[in-house]
Amino acid sequence: MVVIEKVNKKLGNKLKRMRISGGMTRKQLADMFGITISAIGMYEQGRRTPSDEVKAKYSMLFDKTVDEIFF
Repeated sequence: MVVIEKVNKKLGNKLKRMRISGGMTRKQLADMFGITISAIGMYEQGRRTPSDEVKAKYSMLFDKTVDEIFF
C-alpha cells in the first residue's frame, strides 16, 4: 500500500507542476475539463486518479501522450 501511495503522490506532484507551469489555477483547469476544483485538488494530492476521459484531456492540453504523463 505504501508503494501505491508514493506513486500517487509523485503523479499528483507532476500534475500540479504541469498546471502551474502552464500558468493555470485549479479553477481554470477544472473549468476547461468540466470537473470540480475539488477533483483537481485530489488528483494533485494523489488522493484520486483521473478517469480515462480526464487523462485524455490532460494529454491534449499539455501536448503529451497519456503514457508520458501517467506512466
